[in-house]
Amino acid sequence: MSSQPSLTIQQNLTIRLLRVLRYNKARIERAQALLPPERRPLFHVIPFLLHVNHPDLPGYVDADAELFYGLNNFSFRDEIKDALFTIFPQHHDLFDDIKSVWPRQRAIDALVLMGSIGTIAQSEKSDFDYWVCVDGNKLSEASLAAMQRKLNTVEDWAMSCYDIEVHFFLSDIDKVRNNDFGVAEGESAGSAQAVFLKSEFYTTNIVVAGKAPFWWLTPDATTEQQYYSLLNALEEGGSPDPNWFMDLGHLDKLDIKELFGAAIWQLGKAIDSPFKSVLKMAKLEVFLENLEQEQPLCNLLKKRVHHGDEAPGNVANIDPYALMFDQLLSHYQAVNEPETVLLLQQCLYIKCNCQLSQPVAESDITFKRRIIAGLVKQWGWTKSQIRHLDNSHNWSLTELVQLSRKIHRFLIYCYRRMSSQLQMDNQSVSREDMAVLGRRLDTFYSKKEHKLEFLRIGFDDKVFCPVITIKQHRRKNGQQVWAAYYDDQLGVLGKNQEKARISVAESPVRLILWCVCNRVIDISTTVLLDYDTDPVTDSDIHALIKHFGKIFGPVRVNAIPREALLSPMQIKACMAVVNFTSSRLKPTVDEVTVIYTTTWGETYVVPGKESLDKLWFELQESVPRPPCYIFVPESSQRKRIYQAFIDAAEQDFELLNYW
Repeated sequence: MSSQPSLTIQQNLTIRLLRVLRYNKARIERAQALLPPERRPLFHVIPFLLHVNHPDLPGYVDADAELFYGLNNFSFRDEIKDALFTIFPQHHDLFDDIKSVWPRQRAIDALVLMGSIGTIAQSEKSDFDYWVCVDGNKLSEASLAAMQRKLNTVEDWAMSCYDIEVHFFLSDIDKVRNNDFGVAEGESAGSAQAVFLKSEFYTTNIVVAGKAPFWWLTPDATTEQQYYSLLNALEEGGSPDPNWFMDLGHLDKLDIKELFGAAIWQLGKAIDSPFKSVLKMAKLEVFLENLEQEQPLCNLLKKRVHHGDEAPGNVANIDPYALMFDQLLSHYQAVNEPETVLLLQQCLYIKCNCQLSQPVAESDITFKRRIIAGLVKQWGWTKSQIRHLDNSHNWSLTELVQLSRKIHRFLIYCYRRMSSQLQMDNQSVSREDMAVLGRRLDTFYSKKEHKLEFLRIGFDDKVFCPVITIKQHRRKNGQQVWAAYYDDQLGVLGKNQEKARISVAESPVRLILWCVCNRVIDISTTVLLDYDTDPVTDSDIHALIKHFGKIFGPVRVNAIPREALLSPMQIKACMAVVNFTSSRLKPTVDEVTVIYTTTWGETYVVPGKESLDKLWFELQESVPRPPCYIFVPESSQRKRIYQAFIDAAEQDFELLNYW
């Protein structure tokens, strides 16, 4: 029996290429299937807006530079034309005569999506994170600046017109190859996790247009020398042609030196997206525990794609997030941590939002629903468990907070466990990036005297209360406290009241401020006051909510500018609330609560008349000098109280209007 002739290098590369293209096509189809119908055309329109530059279309930039738009290997297919007609019906003539806007030169080598798009983790709120890959050696500074303006304009258009968060990361191919991702700011991790970021890119990328990363064609277990030997074996005009690919670099192992930076980066991301970060933090810990024997996830995924999973060309069960999740569960089951296993399962299920308890037509069963249903069956969940998680939009705030606390407790636990195993002087995160990330975490997590705590919760859209009840209670030691409850709890006592409790504070000022800063209430909220809250009135509460919303509105910690976090902390705004719970007949300053917020995003509530004396220097010497306000409840003595306060404070405070 004669043996089969061995395949040449080019034949092997061609076979892998075909399977990678098939997988990439499946990911694109999945991404579009999970998009709401009204947003589906944007998948084709956004790349088109980077390919052309026309004054009648979003993304137009009037620039002297010639080369700042145009996508490599981008063609005007029917689905693109149909999408353009849907989004821009007034420009039929323009798209019928496409040659008039088609660029002669192409500035962008590749447009590549990364992240949850096209995976089981994609949701209606998933960001579109694109790497815009360019050859920096061929583009002038003017071209790159014009391209960045164009990208910013398209981002703004997508958000303002379709409420879609689009992020373009302008990526120099040479810098990416050398793992240079700039500084930690906004959505960029900087030096915190360069190789980890590249690994995640390789794990989740979808080539939308242009060249593919050559990494996709190399076997999963390849050395750097073998990687470049295969790349150099490509011949121009052959198959595969080297012009079809870009070299973003080899990756055969992750770098333990990045682990600490990656951990604090994920802690920071958890402030906004805890369900995603809990899975990624777990992934970091699993990596640390299996440092010597396991390949990066991206290489395991690539192996499955090359092998067509179970059969050549079968990509139905290949999903980056599902593959990652299998790894995590196997690890925490092996080390006997059932609570962690359950938490990870709940986080994945809630993030994927499949609503398995709700039946759907057979034609509406997506790949995502099939995969999640298979996982849930494997976990042995009951219908009541599934129904409870599907009903999370109706959970009480107490239930939401309980799950969120478990998540943040796990994140901190992972962080501490990993930190204890790392040599901190051998980590690659830069000192400045460490300062920025560390200060964001300190702002969000640390407990300090008089500091207002952030509500650690991953359900921002479910926190707001259209109706709350405020009550005053007396504890057993005689201390009076104020409590906020969701909905109408007037006359409700005992366990039912406790289930509805949102927060407790020693003063109504601190309680209301906490609710405003954590998005629990705003000026539209109906506030019901219990009978024992005199002399505080409904009008007092609403006036305070109005001013707190304007002066101390909710802070998004990850949006605090890098420059502010690298500079000394300063007071940003200050407000004194005077005589809020005192008799409205008193003409003197009887009670003072001072509130101030800092440039590092922290808010402090300091009771006592002497509190202003301790802040005097910061208020006087800050540049620019922070605005200072005073709020006095409505009464016949209001102006006298204000004047007495100003005389004692010896500095300017603007009296806020009551109404």
